Amino acid sequence: MTSESTLIKADRIPTGITGLDGLIQGGLMRGDVHLITGGPGTGKTILASRFVYNACRNLGERAVYATFEESSEFFRKNLAKLGNDFSGLEKEGKVKVIDLEILRGKGLESNISYVIELVTKARASILTIDSLTALLLACETQFEQRTFMKTVYKSLKAKDVTTIMTVSLDEDARVGAEGFLSDSVMFLENWVDKNQFKTRFLIQKMRGTDHSRRYHSLTLGTDVSVSRF
Repeated sequence: MTSESTLIKADRIPTGITGLDGLIQGGLMRGDVHLITGGPGTGKTILASRFVYNACRNLGERAVYATFEESSEFFRKNLAKLGNDFSGLEKEGKVKVIDLEILRGKGLESNISYVIELVTKARASILTIDSLTALLLACETQFEQRTFMKTVYKSLKAKDVTTIMTVSLDEDARVGAEGFLSDSVMFLENWVDKNQFKTRFLIQKMRGTDHSRRYHSLTLGTDVSVSRF
């Protein structure tokens, strides 16, 4: 018989981030939509890209990484400095990095349709959208944002692709409709401790997971890790 622990591992993708998998029962649920939220400079892209890099390099997953707020070339160079060689993974056919800035003129739903089409062609199990905020800003009203998010959520769930989306928050640190519709929300926050700039990490929501409900310290750089706060 298959043990319960084996089933949990099969249903999840380990993040490979030191200290994190133990807080979320071994990894992120497959097929779910996961948000990484936080203010500017909190490390959202670093955390999302490290998960993708680990999954594709060490676990045999395939991914599409869609970057909207910076060029794909700039993304590759920045991540290479942190030891994440996305160019190498691309050459091996494990990751496809695309620059969504060139798709702005085609409309929001066309952007998503294009990305999902790439996921299918690449036989990818993981999709990252960095950032969702850039897409939502194109919506003129909250109703349009909610309608757009419902369409995106249903499309991604139908494809059974594990999705990571970064979301930029303002000073109020409020997550909009995307937070209610997603399966998990991870929150990053910068703070000052004894004149030292630090980052802390909180799992605000993760469906189907008995997760930690306390703040943890987040170390960013060539070594990304989560530790007791």
